[in-house]
Amino acid sequence: MDLVAIQQMLGNWTVSSTTRCVRPSATFVEDACPRAVASTLAELGGKDTTS
Repeated sequence: MDLVAIQQMLGNWTVSSTTRCVRPSATFVEDACPRAVASTLAELGGKDTTS
């Protein structure tokens, strides 16, 4: 879920105050890292990653 959406739902003024309450799970981090690397490599190569 988008961190800014969580910030608004909790009524926090800043994202930094929200990050004190929210921690990603290990599974989320493990899944996000390969996607981020693939996306970055695709952008550097000029390929579309929206599919």
